[in-house]
Order: sequence, then structure tokens, then C-alpha cells
Amino acid sequence: QTMAHLFPELERSMRETDFLVNMKPDGSMGFRTAVPLRPGGTMPFPAADGQMGCVMKVYREWLLGAGDDWLRKLWPEVKRALEFAWVKWDADRDGVMEGEQHNTYDIEFYGPNSMMGTLYLGALAAAARMARHLGEATTADRYDALWKEGAARLDRLLWNGEYYVQRIDEKAEKAGKYQYGEGCLSDQLLGQWFAEVVSLGKLLPREHIRSALSAIYRYNFRQDFSDFANAQRIYALNDERGLLLCSWPRGKRPALPFVYSDEVWTGIEYQVAAHLIYEDMVKEGIAIVDAVRDRYDGVRRNPWNEIECGHHYARAMSSWSLLTALSGFSYSAPEKTLRFRPRVNQSNFRCLFCAGTAWGSYTQRRKELALEASISIEGGALELAQIRVPYPGAAPKVAAPLPATAQVEDGEAIIRPASPLRLAKGDKLLIRLG
Repeated sequence: QTMAHLFPELERSMRETDFLVNMKPDGSMGFRTAVPLRPGGTMPFPAADGQMGCVMKVYREWLLGAGDDWLRKLWPEVKRALEFAWVKWDADRDGVMEGEQHNTYDIEFYGPNSMMGTLYLGALAAAARMARHLGEATTADRYDALWKEGAARLDRLLWNGEYYVQRIDEKAEKAGKYQYGEGCLSDQLLGQWFAEVVSLGKLLPREHIRSALSAIYRYNFRQDFSDFANAQRIYALNDERGLLLCSWPRGKRPALPFVYSDEVWTGIEYQVAAHLIYEDMVKEGIAIVDAVRDRYDGVRRNPWNEIECGHHYARAMSSWSLLTALSGFSYSAPEKTLRFRPRVNQSNFRCLFCAGTAWGSYTQRRKELALEASISIEGGALELAQIRVPYPGAAPKVAAPLPATAQVEDGEAIIRPASPLRLAKGDKLLIRLG
């Protein structure tokens, strides 16, 4: 998430490589891009998580200001990449991935699981919104119907009453190893986390999401590794704290679970921490972040080099979602809508934001039903037709330098200037409600 917000043009160039270079004739996307660039990437098979994640990334880049022309350039390949799932991973088109699913753990999952499943649902939901914007209503309706059907089916199939599990495809010849089955996977809601970052809403029932996150925190966040056996790489040890990739609180650990299952990865720790914060479990999310920073404290490890499969590993850049979660930031360039909903320090809050075409700071001060918020632009420019900020009252009066209306929905004041505003470097917009 970090590069998409801080260096959006660079991130967009990666999407162009994904969809204009790495796509193969059958609709699969090569991964591990070859340099110098050559068609198809370096791997002979696609990654289910990566391919669906790239569809969601196109949606993110478009929200952050890539523009309709950019989206149209990539759109035919985006559709091909998404619909390849109907050949490889969801042949019966029921909205649930069931086939051989290569993934970031360098193995294949067989059978339905919520890690790939939520990324697939998120890709369908994101593609539906992009299709509708581009005037392809029939395509949008098809994607919308499929993700909603798939969400209901996935929830029925994988929910064990506490968290989401994997239903191993026993017919698959290779499914005898490298699965997780009844385990509590830290990545089980990966697509839902991404959906929060890009404001897609809930892909699964909220009460199940919250329960699963609580289970991940309860079972996978260890306070001490002194007596923990790990035959893989050691990223946390002795008296350190960290989040395991997977645990088996109800037993039934496979004899050969997926590789890395006993490891601790900062990229997943930040993702889970941010998701906990999105679901208002701020204390738990911050505890995981504190554990990471304690390990990388400058004495035990280099604080500027969070290691996974090598130095300066990119997954740790999921950490940017901590800022978006804590601030409640989101921006939609197509809708010209900027939103903040801080989850900490609501009475006196200040944060950095990066909105694709501009960056700056947001400040909020609140006392009872009076709220003062300011948006300062430090670089670039931003067009705003709608601003959403938290407000506990019913019908606020707006005090702003320009004519605007306001209404309250679900604890938010929705402020609409009489005409769209363009804020550029040095501009500051002050809003008073109450």
C-alpha cells in the first residue's frame, strides 16, 4: 500500500507491467517480472492471490487519480485476468475458488479457503464498480451477482463458528501436504483487509470478520517464543512477541502443513494490525505493531530493514494501511470525495494524508457537538465535491468560507460545496460544524 499512496505514478507503472506485459494469451498473468521486460514474466504458472490482488490494485490506482483514460487502457486485460478464474480456479462459477491455487507461500492450496476466496470476492466487487463506471452495465451486474453469491457460499462453507478454515480438496493428488485445513490462518481475511483500504465495504458478515480477527489475535499472537519450535526461518525468538502465520487451536495440524506456517512476517503483522484497527480493535492492533517495533528496535535488528525472504522485503509496506486505518482516510478521485474518520484521539487529531494527486495534513478538534476540521495541501492539487468527517450530532450548521450544505449519515457529516473545490499547494480548507 505504501508506494501506491506515496509514489502513485511508479505504482501505476507496475500495473501497466502486470497487465500489458505479463499477461499471457490464455488470460493468466505471469509473476516475478523479468528484467529486461519480456512478455509473460518468469513463472510458467499463475498465482491466484497475486492475479486477483492485481485487479484490486487497478481499482485502488484508479481511485487515487490514475484517470479514466488509464483505466480504459488496462480494462480489457483486467477483465481477462479476472475471468481467467473461471477457467483455472472457479470453473463452476459459483463465486468460490476451488482449484489448484498457487500463492505467496510458494505452494498450492487445494480446495476452498478464505485467503484466496476474499481476494477473488474483492476483485469481482472492484471490477463491478469499474465496469459500471465505464458503461458496461451487463458486465458489472454479472460480477456483482457472482461476488454476492460467492460470499454467501464461502461463508457457509468455511465458517467454523469462530474463524474461517480451509476445506481441503481430498481428490487432489498433491493435497496430502502443504495445506492448513482446520488451522487459524493470519491471512484468512486478506481480501477483506484490502477491501477496507479501498472502501469496498464488507465482503463477509461483519460479526464473522470481527470474530475471525479476534481468533487470529488470540491464537497467533505469541507473547514469547522461548519454547516454540520452528524448523523454518527464525524471525522472532526467545522473549520476543510476534504473530504466527498459522496455528491449530482445535488440533488437527497436518503432518506437513504449508511451509512458513510457523514463521513471523512483518508484512502480515501490519496487515492484521491494520484490519483490527479498521474493526475498532485498536488496542489489539497497536499491540502487534509494538511487537514488531520491539523486535526491530535498532539493537536486536536494523529498524530500517524488515527481513522476510531477503533484506528490505516489500511486504512490510502493508504498514501504510495502519495510517489509513487509524485516520479513517479514503479518497475517490472519480467521485471527488475525501473522507476521514479517526479511530484515536478524536478530540485532538492530526495526520499526514496522501491522496494520489496531492498530499497534506488533516487536523480535527472536537468538543461535544462542535467540530473544527482543516485540510492543508502541502503538494499537488485535489478536487473535492464531497468531504466526509465524523460528527455525532444530527443536523450541523456549516461555517466555511464557501457555500456548502451538510447532512449526517451514520455518524458522519457529509459536506458538499456548492461547486467542486480545487485545492492546491498552500491552500487550507477550514470547516466548522456545530
